[in-house]
Amino acid sequence: MSISHRTNRLKLVGQPSVEQLQNGRYRLTVKCSTINSREDWYSVNKDRILPDFGSLQSAEMSIDGLAAREGEAYADMRLTKVESGNRSGMGQVGDYNVELTYETLGSAFVQVKDDTTDYELNGLRRVTRTSIAEVGTDYAKTVGTSFIDHQINNETAVRCYLASYSVDDNDSFRQVQEVYVAPGILSVRQDFNNGLKRVSIKAFAMTDEEVGSELSGVIDGHGLISRDESDYEGIKTSTFDYQSSEGSFTEEYDLNGLKTITITELSAEDFTPRAIGSSGGFGTPQAGLYLGTQDIDNGGAIKVRVSVWFESGKLSVQRSSESDGVYRVTTTFLGIEGTVVGPIIAKTEGDIQGLKTITVVSMQTASGSSITNPESQPVATHSILNEFTYPGVVTINSTTLRGLGGTYTFNAKDFALEPPTVSRVRATMKISFKTEGAILYTPTRGLWNPTTWAEGKSRGIGWNYAPFSIARGFRGYRINPDLINSFTGYGIPGTGNEFDMISGNRIYGNTEYNIEVSGGPPDPSGNNYTLDYSVSLAFQDIDGVSYYKHREITAIIPSR
Repeated sequence: MSISHRTNRLKLVGQPSVEQLQNGRYRLTVKCSTINSREDWYSVNKDRILPDFGSLQSAEMSIDGLAAREGEAYADMRLTKVESGNRSGMGQVGDYNVELTYETLGSAFVQVKDDTTDYELNGLRRVTRTSIAEVGTDYAKTVGTSFIDHQINNETAVRCYLASYSVDDNDSFRQVQEVYVAPGILSVRQDFNNGLKRVSIKAFAMTDEEVGSELSGVIDGHGLISRDESDYEGIKTSTFDYQSSEGSFTEEYDLNGLKTITITELSAEDFTPRAIGSSGGFGTPQAGLYLGTQDIDNGGAIKVRVSVWFESGKLSVQRSSESDGVYRVTTTFLGIEGTVVGPIIAKTEGDIQGLKTITVVSMQTASGSSITNPESQPVATHSILNEFTYPGVVTINSTTLRGLGGTYTFNAKDFALEPPTVSRVRATMKISFKTEGAILYTPTRGLWNPTTWAEGKSRGIGWNYAPFSIARGFRGYRINPDLINSFTGYGIPGTGNEFDMISGNRIYGNTEYNIEVSGGPPDPSGNNYTLDYSVSLAFQDIDGVSYYKHREITAIIPSR
């Protein structure tokens, strides 16, 4: 009679094989064939022939199975592998066969093999250990704290601390791979760049005192400035940074050529902050350097102060044309505000790389002088054509008039007019900026703005002893001072055929008469005049002072 393997669906094929493993563990392989090879592979029968992973060797496989026979079951023997199918060597050809593999899996982790040892971490002993237990077994070790005392042959045991671990969980078992490392130095790096004189040490399971004792010859004269936890090839490590107490500094010229010095100082005593903007430097004060930023760490045993000193000066100058010869000049200073030319209309503060900057906006001429220069020179001068009205000229004209047939002759005197003319003359437009809002003009002859014009008068006693007096104004006219502008005389006696006539009036014989012209502006030809002048508010500076734009048009009047 065939022997069932705790179920009426399976029967043993031959005898189970047993393999002894390390640390009291065993592997049991059971080969079975099914009762009904045509249907046992069906889904409805799978629970009768395929037990659950992690189930005990002694467990029944179905509700109608059989209990393990006395002495058959191994302690903590659990199912780890199941294979089924038509497999040669497991029964008769055509049978449906099942192979069950069990391993000893207890409630505590045990090693599956001997430790693996290497010295690839800077000569430190590294031990790799693989352990296994049943599903759900708790793992409670702590990286950096848990340890083993590892011994090879008859050597003195070396204490190694847990550096890392990984857990492999499945339905059959829980397997842990642990890496233990002996305490020690993993790497040493010395940095002499930029005068820092810094030593950086990566170590495993060591305190700063132990590191200092181990590398006393390397870090003498250095102070611990930082300690960080990091990862080194998957191992939790500590990085210790030491810096020379001598301090250091770096010098740069990347801010428009201005000198910038970064100073690192170390001390056992607390540092006192210096005033930002104060002058001085590292060691003895350096002329022209000012403190821009300062970072003080008084928290550790070695105190650290990092100061950035800079040379004040211009960082940048930008010019943009506004109009009428005026330029807006934006000057950015580093640290200390310098002087600028021209009225200041804006000022702002900022920073660059943590250093204070001052930006000043001023108004200048194209040549870089102030738009309100003391010589009162215009900021811009333009040649233009400007309309100008030449005044007319009034004079006294004397004409001989003859009567019909030439019997009578009249000596007629009257006003003669040369009318005004309008012409475009070459002129100069001058643009100036002043704090004075009143009209100010300085040409030689002043403003061309005549307020009086020429006038004419004629007086006498007309025919039949009738007196007359005529006065006329000539708007837009002037006299010519180079001509005779006045006549005074007596009428010719009426015994002859010749008579005097003034302004159309025949003069009675032997009576006095007078005709004259006077007044009006001078001849503008050859003179320099202001033809037009306007004033408007241009801007205000940051102190509230108003600046006015003065626009003046002048011309030397050519001859008519």
